[in-house]
Amino acid sequence: MKKLNCLVTGASSGIGKEISIELSTYAKHIYICSQNVQKLEIVHDKIIQNNCECTIVPLNLCDENVIENLAKQIQVKDTSLDTLVLSAGIINELSPVESIDLENFKNIINLNFLSNFRMVKSFHSLLKSSNNAYIAAVSSLKDPSKEYYWGIYQPIMTALNELLLTYSKENKGANIKTNIFCPLAVNTKLRDVIMPGEDKSKISDPKDVAVKIVNYILEAAGTGEIIEIT
Repeated sequence: MKKLNCLVTGASSGIGKEISIELSTYAKHIYICSQNVQKLEIVHDKIIQNNCECTIVPLNLCDENVIENLAKQIQVKDTSLDTLVLSAGIINELSPVESIDLENFKNIINLNFLSNFRMVKSFHSLLKSSNNAYIAAVSSLKDPSKEYYWGIYQPIMTALNELLLTYSKENKGANIKTNIFCPLAVNTKLRDVIMPGEDKSKISDPKDVAVKIVNYILEAAGTGEIIEIT
C-alpha cells in the first residue's frame, strides 16, 4: 500500500521531473513545484497514471514568504511529510571571478542555497512528524578539473552541502535522514547552457539518475552522506 507523502522542487524538467515520476510508483501523494505550469501539467499526468495523487504548486522559490506559506498550507492538510527532494537549481554561465555579474550571482545564491535553506527550515516540523522522513538534495561535488571559471556555482553548492551535513548531524535522533546526491555529467538543459556541443552519448540520462536516487530514498539507509551518482 502506498504511504509516502512527498514534495519535489525543480519538478518540471531534468532530474527533478524524473524523480517525481519515479517516486509516484511508490508514493501516495506528491507535491510538484516549479515556475513552469505547462511543464508541471505534463509531469502531473504521468504521475497520476501511476495511481498517485499529485498537486501542482506553481511558485518561484526565490519570492519572499512563498516557501514558508506553502509549508503552512500543507500542514493544514497533512500531518507529516515523508520525502523532501530539493532539485531546483540554476547555472547560466561560467566566468572568471572578476567577470561575475553581481545580480546573476545573487540569483544563483538565492535559488541554489537560500531557497534550499528555507525549504529545510520551513518543512522541518512536517518532516519531524513523519515516522521515517528523508531529505534528498541534488547538489555538486568539488571537482579538481573544474578549478577555473566555476566560482559562480561551485562555492555555493559546497556551502549547501555543508549546511545539509550539519542539519543531518543535528537531527540524527529525529527520524530525519538527509543525504546529498551529486550526479556526474547529466543530459539536462542546465548542462546544455554550460557545456554546449557535448557528446550526449557520454553522459548520464536524467531518468537513470532518478532511479538511483529514488532507490536510496526507499532504502533509507544512512544519513549525512554525500553520494556520487554515476
